Amino acid sequence: MNWRFSMLLLLLLCFDGPGIKCQEEEETLPRNEVLGEPTVSCAADAIYVKLRTKSTFLGHVDVKYTPDKSCFQSLVTNNQIEILIPHEECMVPRRRSLHPTGVILEVSLSVSFHPEFTTVDDRIFNMQCFHQKKSNGSSSSLAIGSPQPPPTDTKGPSCSYEVLTSPEGSPAGRLALGQNVYHSWQCQNVYESCIMIESCQLVGGEETHEVIDSSGCSKHESIMPQLEYHNRTHVGASVKVFGVSHTSIVYFACQVRLHPQLPTGECPKPKCDLMRRKRDESSSQFPSIDVRSQNLEISQLINVTSSTESQIPSESVIQHTCPDIHVESAPAEEASESKLIEEKKICADFRSVLIVSILLTMALIIITTTIVVLIVRRQKYEIASMS
Repeated sequence: MNWRFSMLLLLLLCFDGPGIKCQEEEETLPRNEVLGEPTVSCAADAIYVKLRTKSTFLGHVDVKYTPDKSCFQSLVTNNQIEILIPHEECMVPRRRSLHPTGVILEVSLSVSFHPEFTTVDDRIFNMQCFHQKKSNGSSSSLAIGSPQPPPTDTKGPSCSYEVLTSPEGSPAGRLALGQNVYHSWQCQNVYESCIMIESCQLVGGEETHEVIDSSGCSKHESIMPQLEYHNRTHVGASVKVFGVSHTSIVYFACQVRLHPQLPTGECPKPKCDLMRRKRDESSSQFPSIDVRSQNLEISQLINVTSSTESQIPSESVIQHTCPDIHVESAPAEEASESKLIEEKKICADFRSVLIVSILLTMALIIITTTIVVLIVRRQKYEIASMS
């Protein structure tokens, strides 16, 4: 009866006792958000970003697509976040602009409001710094917040290079090996000129790997096919995602050469036949524009993106199981049949060895048991004789 009285007293305290909590309240964090747009300051060697939040910031910030997650510095004071992103340490992507002359640096900043998880409230800011060189030799910097484009001169050519999820898709970010993507080069304000893509490199960390040579031809057609020239200002290629082994963050950098049209009105194209692959030295006199893709995060995991098209896995695991039943198949080549016979022979040999091993084990167990029984009986007989 004592335990029943104790339970009744506890229930009375839960219902009537002031200040006593019988059910643990769920801990919830207040909803937070970024107020306004971030303040971006462009220095010669770093990008400084300042944000303000609605309430005290308890989450974390991250510079996306950088190979070193500790390359930047962050300072959080109540509802203010300050981030310093050095160009060199964080490998901030950059590309050259001809009109106006200068360099564009791009960075993506992720703001997560939960200290451990990513949630729907998180924000990603894409920011650009444009460093322009003036005619007197001095330089000036201009910060450009997302999603405004960098300043351009409508009178001069401008080109872009993007890796898209499909020919009509959006820019890619995080990808898996073997996934289908579309590399797209486009230019504007080239007037009567034609574009030709040259000297493309895959950049991962401190290493570069050439994929398109100076004549505009692919050096590794098994992973980077020859480019398709759709018109004077648009070049593309459907590619299965590939990367490098030592880093998951990569980008592509190329040169876009502006060629004049041929007398026939057609555009010159790279001659990538094995017997004719030779760079036209006269093309070096034509102007070129340096372009680079966005940063890409390549996952090493196998990812099947289409049920109708087989994907090439990053790591092939070969498995073989012995057939339990015989399945008649269509006639095949003699080599395939001999290979199948050999596999069945190996399986049969394996089964024979397995059966023999089991029989030997059982025989050993029986012999051991018999010897033990005989020894025990002998000891009992000797004890009985002595008594």
